[in-house]
Amino acid sequence: MAIYSLSMPSTVSGSGAPSWDCKAAANSNPRVMELGVSNGAATAMTYGWGRSSNTPTQTGIVLLQAEGLEAAALTGCAVTWSTAPTVPAQYFRRYYGPATIGAGIFYTFPRGISLAAAGASLVQWNLAASSAVIGVHVVADE
Repeated sequence: MAIYSLSMPSTVSGSGAPSWDCKAAANSNPRVMELGVSNGAATAMTYGWGRSSNTPTQTGIVLLQAEGLEAAALTGCAVTWSTAPTVPAQYFRRYYGPATIGAGIFYTFPRGISLAAAGASLVQWNLAASSAVIGVHVVADE
């Protein structure tokens, strides 16, 4: 397996909506090892990360990038969907961030959060009435 990573901005969404997700391809079972966010605006943010309750259909997919010289990644992240991720039943992590540009948090998952091939995604869910554009980064072993 190889290490891949990606950083991209999330979308601004209303409360109770997805703003970013990471999904395995049909022929891979990656493990998300790290996830981080940083605030891009002076707006408070409240997000949760968990597995979607459905199998979303991403559009505008951005593939993770190899940190070494390995082949291209199969795992992709998106901020737009033709079938959006649905709310997770439970969250792995939640973050209540201040209205401060640059505020953020980084989570590590020592054994990784497994993503099933062509299954549910790891979704960033907006839990507040307002949200900001935030930078999201993810590191996965694929």
